[in-house]
Formats: sequence, C-alpha cells, structure tokens
Amino acid sequence: MTHRPFLAAGLVAATTLFGTTCTPGVTIRPAAMDRTNPDTISASPTSSTTTPTPTPTPTPSATSTTARKPAPAPRPKHSVHSSPSRAVARTPTAAVCHGIPSSVSASQVVLVDAYGASATVRACARSQGTWVSQLGPYYGHVGQRGVSWSKREGDMTTPAGTFPLRGGFGPYGNPGLDGTWFTTGSSDVWVDDPGSSLYNTHQHTPANGRWDSAEPLLKSPAYDYAQVVGYNEARTPGRGSAIFFHVDLGHGTAGCVSIPSSALRAVMRWERPGALMTITP
Repeated sequence: MTHRPFLAAGLVAATTLFGTTCTPGVTIRPAAMDRTNPDTISASPTSSTTTPTPTPTPTPSATSTTARKPAPAPRPKHSVHSSPSRAVARTPTAAVCHGIPSSVSASQVVLVDAYGASATVRACARSQGTWVSQLGPYYGHVGQRGVSWSKREGDMTTPAGTFPLRGGFGPYGNPGLDGTWFTTGSSDVWVDDPGSSLYNTHQHTPANGRWDSAEPLLKSPAYDYAQVVGYNEARTPGRGSAIFFHVDLGHGTAGCVSIPSSALRAVMRWERPGALMTITP
C-alpha cells in the first residue's frame, strides 16, 4: 500500500514528459515546448515499443516551389470530314483540248468530239502553244449515222474535218456573234439540190424552177439560233450542204452539230472572226 502513491506519481510524471498519443506514431508536443525552439523538437518515437512513424511525404525542393503551368492538352487531329486547309487548296487546271490538227493557225476552235450520234463540244483557245478549253464541255449531237470523212448529200452523217465558222441566222436578234447575222422569215431557205446551180447557198422562195429541194430556215426551236459551218464551200454537187451549228433537239441530226440553246449562244458570244470548227469521229 505504501508503494501505490509512488507509482501514481511516477505515471503522472511520465505522462507530463511524453504526452498522449491520438494517432499511432504521432507525438503531440506540449505547446510550451513548441514555442521555445520548434527546430530542436524531434518527431522520432522515444521508446522502441512505440509504433514506427510512417514515412513522411517528400518535401518539394527549392527549385520546385514555383508553380508550374499545366502542360497544354494535345490538339485533336482533324477528322477525315473536316474542311481542307488553305495550304492544300488547288485551283482547277484548264482542260487540254486534244484532236485539233497541228496545221491549224487560228486562235479559236470549236472542238466537236463525236461518239455515234452524240457529241461533246468545247470552245478551245490557243495558250502558249497548247489548246485549252475555255467553255464546255457541252453535250449535244451530230448526224444520226455519226461522223464521216466521205460525207454525201442525204446520208445523215456529219462531215469530219476542220471548217470555218461563218455568219449566223435566226428569227430573233443577234445573241452576240461578232459577224454577219440575218433574221429569218418564211421565205428563207438553203438549197440542197445537187443539180441546182445554187446548191449549198442561202436563197429566198419562190424557187421558180431554180431548185427542186431546199431546207427551210424558219424552223423552231432548232434554228432559233444557228450558225453556218463552212463545209463544201466549193459547192461540189453531192458532197453535202446546209451544215449548221444549231440548237439541240435531244437526238441525232441530219448532218449538223447541235448543243443546248444557252450553250450555243455562249459560244457565239465567245467567238471572234476567224474561229474554226474541228469535228472528229
């Protein structure tokens, strides 16, 4: 019984010296000791029976105290559906016109590429020694039996070769052709009689025995706008006549070249005197 006060006093002293523990391995220090010299206070356990202190989180070094900017997020790659950049945009290159004879010295050629009774028509101009397409392609027609190098009157073919483009005609005013133009009426015809001295020429009725057959020129819509193709200007009997560049009707012709009305008028406005037409089979 005489030892109990001594033991109690010893426990009180020990508690005052080492403090109480709330979290394992962490020593709570008296406030008075913290205020005197905090740099000399050790956080190490004072007894081997104390639970080991957890390894502290490393303190950032002096060089890392400055706040660093977060690394920028990578930019998303453009999908295959995104708009092309300006760097890859290209200006379309003018199409080259093939099939115009090297002997042609004109600066403008209306090129007719035929396949059967159908045709592709382009307005081509010479540029630094190369023929380039300036209008078209326009889709139209040639003779019902295609294109022939040996055209004959009434064979329903269009003559192959290169020919001058002459004046135009139609019931309406000149759409802009830089050349002669005549307004057609009911008396205007083109003689297609090989036996007539007026073969392959523009005339007016009545015939009065001057020809047996002729093509009426007041014909709508085919001849609303038309231009004379200078074929067989020597007027060789039977070689063919009345070859025109006219409004397309959606099918093969009797020997002429046809494209839609708006396209035809555009080509007429594009032409200058001396323009030619090249027709290839």
